[in-house]
Amino acid sequence: MSSSILLDEFISHLYRAAPSVQPDQYRVWALEQLSRVIDFDAAFWGTGNQAAIRFHYVSHLGLDEHYATRLEETMEMNPIRDGVLNNLGKPVDMSDVISDEAFYQSDLYHQMFQPYGIERILASGHVDMNTGLYTLLSLYRFNREHVFTDEERQLQQHLIYHLVSAVSHAFFLHLRVGNRLQETEDQSASAICDQQGCFHEVQPRFVALLNEHFPDRQMSTLPFELKRQSSVYRLEMNNLSIEIKPLGELVMVSLRPLGPLDLLSGREHQIVGLVCKGLTFKEVAKSLDLAPSTISNHLYRVYDKLDISSRTELAKLVDND
Repeated sequence: MSSSILLDEFISHLYRAAPSVQPDQYRVWALEQLSRVIDFDAAFWGTGNQAAIRFHYVSHLGLDEHYATRLEETMEMNPIRDGVLNNLGKPVDMSDVISDEAFYQSDLYHQMFQPYGIERILASGHVDMNTGLYTLLSLYRFNREHVFTDEERQLQQHLIYHLVSAVSHAFFLHLRVGNRLQETEDQSASAICDQQGCFHEVQPRFVALLNEHFPDRQMSTLPFELKRQSSVYRLEMNNLSIEIKPLGELVMVSLRPLGPLDLLSGREHQIVGLVCKGLTFKEVAKSLDLAPSTISNHLYRVYDKLDISSRTELAKLVDND
């Protein structure tokens, strides 16, 4: 079987497997697949929203959680930085920008790479013009004699686009199936963001809602701060209902315009849901361990808030929300 067929199969596998891999695990999984095409001992995949190589979202193989911070701290002395920024999409070997003799005697090597056993480096940069995201993909080898070949450079150059595109595809699939069933397509929309609020995948309706409700926002980031939470949380801002769902180091943010039902309290939502399923006052009361008169009082306040007068109107309102 020719190498081109094997490469095509690898690229196809990246996209086909997207629905079966959790979005927050997809990049590490993709790096593991890449190691079957290009031999490497460790890899770094960092993403940020500016071409200054500061990373908001990091994935890696064979490295530790401190690596990204150390890489950023030594970036000013790293000669491969400008080589990557000036040749986006084209792999740059460390030996392209500094001789081996100078590199292995440098402070950069002794402070940054030698502690991790890194002897050879092949790095590529990519910018997504739609989101403004900058991606750095670096492959590392621990054997100084095992240099990256021209063929491996060409492979990385060909594959970085597909790796970034496949991640976007995986996020897109997650957004498409991730919306709650009671939210209609024309009313709600979602985006996957990192903790800095930078977009990694976004639905067009999401951008339209942000433009409408936050007209002075910066285009590439969320117009509000995210909290680090381990569970779903919600907030209301600028006439929008906002839901934030953690996805590992990422989050899925869903927006929808506030509607009449957002006026209701949590208990009132419970009662409305049960009433609209056809339960009687007594059945609702038993389900919530409340008196039937309490249910009646709650429902009266619901009717008053929503300016309706019957279960039929309430059911229609719920169905249209």
